[in-house]
Amino acid sequence: MTHSIFIRSLGSFGDRQPRMLAYDITSRVEAETLARNIATAYHDHGLNPATEVYWFRYNGSVHEIYVE
Repeated sequence: MTHSIFIRSLGSFGDRQPRMLAYDITSRVEAETLARNIATAYHDHGLNPATEVYWFRYNGSVHEIYVE
């Protein structure tokens, strides 16, 4: 099974459609590590403990990054 990484912008009017950042990653651990590394590359970032989804702030907007 392969995994993909998605990013979704969270705006004041609700969630925007997710966009695929990467696909065809064979290892879930590798995909999750890559998503975490992307999120932590931004100064303002974190992990939502309720959903276990990483987020980061860029240009005043919050974005979620996750693996499916």
